[in-house]
Amino acid sequence: MPRVQIPCFTAVLLVFTPALAAPAHPDISGIWTRGGAAETAFLPPPSGPGPVMNLLPTPPGAGAGGGLVINHWQGDYNAPILQPWAVEKVRAHTEADRAGLPMNSAQETCWPMGVPYILELNMHTQFMEDARQVTILYERHMQARVIPLNAAHRTNIKPSWFGDSVARWEGDTLVIDTVGIDTRTWVDVFATPHTDKLHVVERYRLLDANRMQGEVRVEDPGAFTTPWTGIVNYRRDREPYLEVACSENNINPVTHESMGTPIAQKPDF
Repeated sequence: MPRVQIPCFTAVLLVFTPALAAPAHPDISGIWTRGGAAETAFLPPPSGPGPVMNLLPTPPGAGAGGGLVINHWQGDYNAPILQPWAVEKVRAHTEADRAGLPMNSAQETCWPMGVPYILELNMHTQFMEDARQVTILYERHMQARVIPLNAAHRTNIKPSWFGDSVARWEGDTLVIDTVGIDTRTWVDVFATPHTDKLHVVERYRLLDANRMQGEVRVEDPGAFTTPWTGIVNYRRDREPYLEVACSENNINPVTHESMGTPIAQKPDF
């Protein structure tokens, strides 16, 4: 029986995969740092009202030879942004530092720092994002903010250490809007106070792959004469994010007394 040769065709299935869509905004995830402690107070904006500034800033290059550097935080209580009662709070902090008995900030007493004071931390800060929220982790005292994306502020907000925050992207800028911040927190390292009317808007954008700038706008008609803006600068850090606890060694650096950890003013239930 003669053989019949049947031609064999190999089918080639072409799978067309659509090109991956470019991300809608830059990726700011990762670990960032502010640098040395002397560099971490808010910087003034290019124009317009700015933050309380230091009357005794640390000289540039101090400590480069390995010597001990003590940072003095003496706020300018004549800053035009301050209401009269806020002037006295900042003045008291400055005069205490001049007397060698500086007031203990949230960093020394293990209290949550609040917003916008938390932005002045010079230790690691880690940004993480998914489709629902932005999470910001602060290495100092292991503080954290979990911020929903594209959401509205809750109703009947109960004041809290970090307030009620919501986030959104505006082009290449992450915008975080915060209200409802506990009045026991400071606005900055100079003990600048605020009222329950405090409203803070943070804006983060990449300057390049390894630099990020944050702009914080602070509005509180109860404490300030006008809204003002402060600038913070971050750089990427390749060092690991570490555990930094405070309450296990909560000691006044001046008097060496042990200080109690913060407790609630009243039970939650």
